[in-house]
Amino acid sequence: MQVITILSITAAVFTVMGVGAAARSLHWLSRETDAGILKLAIRVLMPCFIFQKVVGNDAFDQASNVYMPPLWGYLAVATGCFIAYFYAHAAGARLGFDTRDKVHSFAVCIGIFNYGFIPIPLVEEIFGPRALAVLFVHNVGVELAIWTIGVSLASGGLTRGWWKNVLNPPSVTIVISLLINGFEVDEYVPEFVNQVTGILSTGAIPVMMLLIGATFYDQIFHANVKEDTSSPWPMYISAVMLRLLLVPILFLLAALFLPVPLELKQVAAIQAAMPAAVFPMVLTKHYGGDARTALRVVMATTVVGFVTIPLWISTGISWLGLEDTVLEQKPKEAAVAPNSVAPQLQPVEAMRVAGISVRTTNRNEMAPETGLIPELYQKYEADQIDRLLPNPVEPQKRIAVYGDYEKDHSGRFTILLGRQVPADSEIPDQLDKVRIHQGSYLHFVGEGEMPGVVVSTWQKIWDYFGEDTTYMRSYECDFEVYDEATPNRVDIFISVA
Repeated sequence: MQVITILSITAAVFTVMGVGAAARSLHWLSRETDAGILKLAIRVLMPCFIFQKVVGNDAFDQASNVYMPPLWGYLAVATGCFIAYFYAHAAGARLGFDTRDKVHSFAVCIGIFNYGFIPIPLVEEIFGPRALAVLFVHNVGVELAIWTIGVSLASGGLTRGWWKNVLNPPSVTIVISLLINGFEVDEYVPEFVNQVTGILSTGAIPVMMLLIGATFYDQIFHANVKEDTSSPWPMYISAVMLRLLLVPILFLLAALFLPVPLELKQVAAIQAAMPAAVFPMVLTKHYGGDARTALRVVMATTVVGFVTIPLWISTGISWLGLEDTVLEQKPKEAAVAPNSVAPQLQPVEAMRVAGISVRTTNRNEMAPETGLIPELYQKYEADQIDRLLPNPVEPQKRIAVYGDYEKDHSGRFTILLGRQVPADSEIPDQLDKVRIHQGSYLHFVGEGEMPGVVVSTWQKIWDYFGEDTTYMRSYECDFEVYDEATPNRVDIFISVA
């Protein structure tokens, strides 16, 4: 993905924050309303947003996406805090860390990165809904680290009732959503609930980003901090070197060498680039820390982060080999079909396909050790199935048919690999057969290196039906067509109701 594209997305995020700052300066968004708007966003809008993105998300069919992201989030904050603490403690007064409060406040602000409202739109735009859902689960671990490690550093020890802060509405919603997925009852959620949460969820991110912009404005122009005549530059440089250079390298190396799932790697690629969060300014002030140190760290990393965020994200995508998982930055209608404005609704005549089949799940296919589809393709070639097929209708075209769905794309299904054969032909006993019924199918096209383009095209199909309600999948029969004349292209036909 080109740096300029990521820069464009980053610029959009910061621009919305700038609108919030402008609204504050013009007194359109008053400080008196902040508390009420924040409560509404945290207690209503964000839970609805999380519910929409997590419930039914097949990323959690993979168990490692449930337990590894919170652990990663907790360790990420802990690592950043301890690195910053030992750095500030060793640097001492030479670099402006002449008091205990400054050392601890610096550690808290470096360790707690912006884990919410800047990365949320970036993750969704760059990697899609699966990675976004994993980001929310990752943030549970971040919250736990904030209220244990962060509070301990800021106040000198854990405070009573710290656990109540972890059990906030977004975290509780994540747990409830995961339980709904775990017990596979997402299909029983009333449509009315989905409609209400869908409407409310659209306001969550814009409202919070406007509030963050207003908060930045207050901190820059109206911060109530103790007078400090020392030069801010040693603190600025230290913050940028640690938060925007050393920590990203450590994050990406950990994601590269540790056995983490794909979606967590995608989250790590974004989170590694993040500047210090705004919240530590509130945390240090509340627990008696050094407010000016917090302000300097946050402002320096945020300003420089506007440049480094797109650079680190593009670097992370390259280092972690995520190029094929990046969503194309085109209108949603065009993202799945080159040279057309949308996937095309196309009539398909009935056909009979013969070949070999296997029953599997998308969850199994996410891991190489449990995937059965690659073995199916290998068996097809090894057993020379083409020689057993009687008079293929179009010998140059191989077809993979998906059917016998257990429920939807999160359940079991059967895939048959073969070719179209005449309707009246005799099929050898060792082969399986399936009938593709006449009807209208949505036609998606993927072009690129095989087999990665097939996976990425299916990801775009899932995203399309998750975001566009014009058509509903019928889960009767879907099929892929591979034409030997165009070896780097796959045509996928999805049955719709």
